Amino acid sequence: MNDHTSLIRIDPGSMSVFAAQIIEVVRDAAAVVIYDTAGQAVWASSGVPEDDTRRHNLPRHEAGPRSGTVLQLDDGDSAYLFDLKHADSGSRIGVLAIRARVCDPDDIESVHRSVKPILNCIERQVEINNELSAVREVSEETRRGAKLLIELDDLDECGDSQAAIRQLLERSARHFRATFAAVLLPAEGVRSTYPETATNDPERDRRLIGRLGALMSSAKLHRKVTRSQSGQSHLVATPVFNSTDEVIGVYVVAGKREFTKDQIRLCRAISAKLHALGDAPETTLSGSFSRNDFLRYVAEVIRRESATSHAVLTVDIDKLHIVNDKFGHMAGDKVIRNANRILIDAARRGDVVAGLGGDVFGMFLRGADERTAVRRAGFLLQTLSGETVAHENWSVATTASIGVALIPDVVSDAESALSTAEVATRSAKGRGGNRCVVFRDLDASVMQRRTDLDQVGRLQSALLEERFVLFAQPIKPLQMAESAPRYEILIRMLEEDGQVSPPNRFLSAAERYQMMGAIDRWVIRRTLDQLSAADNPLEVGLGSFSINVSAQSLIDRDFVDFVEHEIAESGVPPDAICFEITETSIVRCLEMAQYFIARVRHLGCRVALDDFGTGYCSFAYLKDLSVNFVKIDGVFIRDILENPLSEAIVASLVRIAEVMSAAVVAEHVETDLIVQRLRQHGVGFGQGYGIGKPQPLADVLAGIGPAIDFASHTTRIRVGE
Repeated sequence: MNDHTSLIRIDPGSMSVFAAQIIEVVRDAAAVVIYDTAGQAVWASSGVPEDDTRRHNLPRHEAGPRSGTVLQLDDGDSAYLFDLKHADSGSRIGVLAIRARVCDPDDIESVHRSVKPILNCIERQVEINNELSAVREVSEETRRGAKLLIELDDLDECGDSQAAIRQLLERSARHFRATFAAVLLPAEGVRSTYPETATNDPERDRRLIGRLGALMSSAKLHRKVTRSQSGQSHLVATPVFNSTDEVIGVYVVAGKREFTKDQIRLCRAISAKLHALGDAPETTLSGSFSRNDFLRYVAEVIRRESATSHAVLTVDIDKLHIVNDKFGHMAGDKVIRNANRILIDAARRGDVVAGLGGDVFGMFLRGADERTAVRRAGFLLQTLSGETVAHENWSVATTASIGVALIPDVVSDAESALSTAEVATRSAKGRGGNRCVVFRDLDASVMQRRTDLDQVGRLQSALLEERFVLFAQPIKPLQMAESAPRYEILIRMLEEDGQVSPPNRFLSAAERYQMMGAIDRWVIRRTLDQLSAADNPLEVGLGSFSINVSAQSLIDRDFVDFVEHEIAESGVPPDAICFEITETSIVRCLEMAQYFIARVRHLGCRVALDDFGTGYCSFAYLKDLSVNFVKIDGVFIRDILENPLSEAIVASLVRIAEVMSAAVVAEHVETDLIVQRLRQHGVGFGQGYGIGKPQPLADVLAGIGPAIDFASHTTRIRVGE
């Protein structure tokens, strides 16, 4: 670990452009240098030799006002200094110095006005670079953590448990870049430290035993991970549980940096591994194969039987943490053992079962095609849910989520098959669990974009914790005086740190990894909840609210039943709901789309065709689709003033919509000139930043009052923007 880490990250190409602009607008400017908050030079323009950048750091000085200050440098030059600040928090992230032969303090205000736009650009560029760097660090940390757990799996084969624990301690300490790590398992006679020289000094050894004993007592008392800090050292102590839910030891790791949430989760996984290593007879919770054995076996079968279909299943027990919290870890272990027995009993000749860690199992179905794999996965779900586990005076019910990866239809190697099945399992959990999901995305790029897995994990957590919020963007009529307000509702995801992520950061991963169905259901349920709970139900009930439906929901036959049930339970009038389906979704599943449209229209809801003109649809489809609205994709609206073809397409859609008795909505309306052109062509409604920006849905609903004419009120809800 470095004692000093710069918090400012520079893109040299962009900074060279900014520096050239600064030198051009500031009189007598010779060079530009960027310093971090510790005063260390992190970048300099071509006017400062590289060796000078390393040798001359910023002298300590009193921070000046936001408009800057002048400082005399040791080499005889002087410099205008301006703080670089974080746009949101206002915290200082660095200093920009404009070196010049002569810097007049009286000119500081004028210089600041000249360079202020450039400073703003630099600050934003630094923020973007810092965000990208943080994402890369998190992804790399996740990858390294997974690799460590795989390596620790191999320690099961070590005959000497003491040696295995020492190896675990050393590997985990190196992973965390720890200055110190220790394991204490008194009942097993285990006390191991890293580095081993930590106990060479008798006096230090005595203090260490006392400290570990105190941490052991704290672990038994609190039964949870504890964190502490002493000076510059951060320490994490994780209790080690046995199969009867007793604390039998403690795993301790210390370092110079504060431990992240992901690192603490990894410490918990390592402590679970310590129990398995220290008490070998108890490690019968998993199948006979380890993860590495499983992958080797699957790879060998694929090599020898490349022309044969196979399937990899991952089975994740649903809500095991609730069982552990309510009944204790001993009950949870019984549930895992029961699931393991069911999987082994269901295995046929050539199949294998592996414990992948905790409550997750892998199962290889040799010679199974998709139909066989789905049938056998259904049998496993039925068997698991049909049996209960007896614990004391309780009967514990069990369900599971199963993901299926097909070989060679979707993937061609063992590791890709396992990771793909795990993605499908997350999707099954996101849809409520107790189901099987087959990964059918045939795009080969999926296999190469492993970083999406990290986003899927965050999305899964957000679904489980309901960290989403709905925003509303206004839609206004273009052909008449404004009457009732109309809105499109956009979904946002709240990160664990409270930051709001726009949909383009997570919907791509949701679509790619088959999680849109869960998001659609969340949007429908929460939208109806907000509508039914509004303080002005009469006015809200007279409106029309449109909700986007993805292709993944359309192909789910249970989805329309869910929609009907939720609308009936909410008490919201069906004619107040409009479902919006994209052109691409209709083409992918035309028959299911027609079925869905017929059901919801019979219920009394309305239907809109979204993003028309950007997929593979044609005007011929319109005669087979009973829709109330046609929405023109923004690609034809943005350049309608310059592109005659875009204008002709818009005009054609308006004429066709008139014959269909459907209203036309234009997306991405950004200027008044575009509004005027759309009016000339008879477009009924417009939406975009030129019309209005998104606001929280709760605020919008609160603003709908009885004085508004609701005769034509429409509010639209979608998740795709």
